Amino acid sequence: MKRHPLSVLGLTLFAAVLLAGRAAAAPVRQLEVRILIGGEQLTTGSDLELRIYETGKDVRRLSLAHGEAWLPDSTHLIPIRLSESLEPRNVRRFALYYRSGSPLSPPFEIVSADVELPSGGGTPQKLLGMTLSGVIAREGELATEDREASAAQCLSDADCDDKRTCNGRERCDPRSREADGRGCVKGTPVVCPVNQVCGEGIGCRGVSQAPP
Repeated sequence: MKRHPLSVLGLTLFAAVLLAGRAAAAPVRQLEVRILIGGEQLTTGSDLELRIYETGKDVRRLSLAHGEAWLPDSTHLIPIRLSESLEPRNVRRFALYYRSGSPLSPPFEIVSADVELPSGGGTPQKLLGMTLSGVIAREGELATEDREASAAQCLSDADCDDKRTCNGRERCDPRSREADGRGCVKGTPVVCPVNQVCGEGIGCRGVSQAPP
């Protein structure tokens, strides 16, 4: 039977969207923040930070500007290296916190602000798929809407998989006492024989053995 070209295209697009969703759910160790500011400068002595709110964790506070001035109508791309992996599916909301360096400074306008996830060379994905835009007075937060709790709740073991094998297989069990805020339970780490360690993708190997 001859397949209609549009159906092939549709399946291709569906596969691309599915893979993009999986990539977005994988833990990340770096982010890029892209900010376009309005007609007023970020004055000298001001602070600007990214705040990320995750289920079951303390808020992350990541400095974007500390004391330096930004020119009006300027765009800034700020790379951030995270000390601890971030799982995008755990994020409830993110915000920009601003504190003016002068009591005479006018409100600070954010024309647009995106938190971009690693893309592997493709089009960057936005954290939560959201863009911040608005005005902050002398001190305050500009935040996204809270993600619905149901959107973060796991539905299967695959939702809890952190893509690492040595720390064991995670499972989805919201009723367990050991479950985190998403309903995931940590796996049991791999126990290797004496003088061996577990390596991702290679399993247990002798300490002196080099990977193939």
